[in-house]
Amino acid sequence: MKISNVEVFLLYDQFVYLKVETDEGVSGWGEAAFHGGKITAHIAKTLGQKIIGRDPFHTDAIWRELFQTGYRIGSTGAHVAAIGALDIAFHDIKGKALNTPIWNLLGGKFRDRVPVYSSLMQRHLPPEQDVEKVQARMEQGYTWVKLHTATAWSFDTGHDGTIETVRALRDKCGDYERLKILIDVNQAYTVNGAIRVGRALEELQVSHFEEPIAPWDLEGYNQLQAALDLPIAAGEQEYNLWQFRDLITRANLDILQPNITSCGGYTQGIKIAALAEAYNRPLTCHNTDPALMTAAHLHLWATCQSCIYPQEYFGEDSHPLREETPVLKTPIEVVDGHIEVPDGAGLGVEVDEDVVRKLAVPF
Repeated sequence: MKISNVEVFLLYDQFVYLKVETDEGVSGWGEAAFHGGKITAHIAKTLGQKIIGRDPFHTDAIWRELFQTGYRIGSTGAHVAAIGALDIAFHDIKGKALNTPIWNLLGGKFRDRVPVYSSLMQRHLPPEQDVEKVQARMEQGYTWVKLHTATAWSFDTGHDGTIETVRALRDKCGDYERLKILIDVNQAYTVNGAIRVGRALEELQVSHFEEPIAPWDLEGYNQLQAALDLPIAAGEQEYNLWQFRDLITRANLDILQPNITSCGGYTQGIKIAALAEAYNRPLTCHNTDPALMTAAHLHLWATCQSCIYPQEYFGEDSHPLREETPVLKTPIEVVDGHIEVPDGAGLGVEVDEDVVRKLAVPF
């Protein structure tokens, strides 16, 4: 089997999907996480041309070759995200050719359905509105929710409703046994600010405190771990195995959050998962597209022993690729806070290629 064509599609100037075709008529789909839509799409298109004629089963060799084409920029987000999209498509092809799900290629399942948390993306809402949204999710069967409660990259200077919002949730939605609360502030604080807020969140029994400080401040994360009992999570800003090694050995993080559409697909993702297992650290993957990205992650979540907590699922009422213009012919469903792991060949979902082509914009 040889790769015969690679097509890249930029949807809504943000979402990068690609299709890899082979000379045996088997094709696969992949997605690259957002790292500047047009930039990532251009890189994916360039890398795709380099692999025409290659065997898509040779995933490790192709991964290393594509990574090395980014000499001096090989660890950056857009480049590795583009590699990840191709790698996911290769695994989709492998599964279809062998008539087996990707999770079977990765070693088999630990779980048949995956618990997910509802990730609510809107910031700076009054606490009463966040309470209403969380109550609606609880009525849908979610018992874990994540809120974004402070100004990203503000270093203690932006609007911050974190403590007020979590207090309102505890007052109106119940205690820890009824609702698990995750807080993501996207680097809103300095170390001192994160310690101040983190101590309040400890009292409110928050289940994890995500990206409180700049991702490169590994020593700062180490200071947070020494000062707080609250679990600290990060990883969406990391793109390779050695960056995740540093999150464990230098930052001493509690929870790792890789996104396989950012950090190199399954070929790199399973190595990160093995690293996490070696250091006894759980994974709760970063995952913001409720369509193809979620389908791709489901196979990792099913096969990864370290995915012991609920995984991220886009929780707002509308997403362009799910409600407005669905790109999967059969949408992914959440039932009582869980998603069934696909049993079909490859990714186990069918991309609506007609919709993708209609949505695609020039880049």
